[in-house]
Amino acid sequence: MEKWVYEQYGMRVERLERRGTHTAVWHKRERFLIVPADGRSEAEMEERQQMSRYLRTKGVGSVGELVKTTSGTYIATWDGKPMALVRAPLPTARFRSLGRELAVIHEYGRSCPLPITACRRIGQWRELWAKRIDQMEAFWANMLATGPASPFDRLFIESFPYYLGLAENAIQYVADTELDEEPLRIDYAAFCHERLPQAGWVEGAEAKLPIDWVYDHCARDLAEWVRHLYHQRGLGCQRAVRQFFQDYGHLSPLSPFAWRLIYARLLFPLPYFECVESYYTAVDRNEQVRYEGELHRLLDGSHEYERFLASFAEIAGISERVRLPVIEWLPSA
Repeated sequence: MEKWVYEQYGMRVERLERRGTHTAVWHKRERFLIVPADGRSEAEMEERQQMSRYLRTKGVGSVGELVKTTSGTYIATWDGKPMALVRAPLPTARFRSLGRELAVIHEYGRSCPLPITACRRIGQWRELWAKRIDQMEAFWANMLATGPASPFDRLFIESFPYYLGLAENAIQYVADTELDEEPLRIDYAAFCHERLPQAGWVEGAEAKLPIDWVYDHCARDLAEWVRHLYHQRGLGCQRAVRQFFQDYGHLSPLSPFAWRLIYARLLFPLPYFECVESYYTAVDRNEQVRYEGELHRLLDGSHEYERFLASFAEIAGISERVRLPVIEWLPSA
């Protein structure tokens, strides 16, 4: 690894250590992280660098910076995998709640004058979700024709039609929202995260890494954090969810358009899609066993999640001021 860092970045590694899922290297008393860059393009990396620089100029603390290779690219190959190097300050304690910190980051993103296109996801949910559905449906149809070869295959064959219906409901919910509601300034594109719960800074474990940024509606981050709270606490997440939205809304009150996008994203069964995709791309049997267990948990908890969706407006504390159209087949709240 030290040789690779020197060859790619011209840096002599003084110390190397494991930091969570990343490798940290030290050079001239500065700390750098080697992070995966799977699925990222150079154009996206350049825009993520610009977003990070903009946040630093606004005084946002603990924001990392991508480092270019000696050949002028942001992405380098290590052991056949695309990787990036991030100059990462040591993480610092958050003085704001997560809701307030997110509201600040999102607001800076909304006011950013930089043209961001490669990382832009706002307005694309329906298209991206439909593509993901089509790919998995074709895979499912092929497996249905050939028959299951493992217990996971059987679970997938049996469960997919249910999650397909849920995903199609999510797409329709976004379409109806775009027809019914008028976006406000809060609904402009903002600096968001690919997956907020996976960003190390949230728990104070890492700096804010450029590799995480996307340019999207704030509902992306808000919904994914609520999904995370539900995953941790089940139906007992109400207090944490309400506090989270109160903290965010104190600085950035949400519009009906935003609330409906949050709900649409919670409808989309992202954990199911990620679990199935991860199982069939895993190269290690232990990983497959883990994803098989995860699929069992998702299926066993499907009725409880339906109750969560049916009760979301009440859980979030908005039932008396925001009308979320009802999904007819969900149990009554």
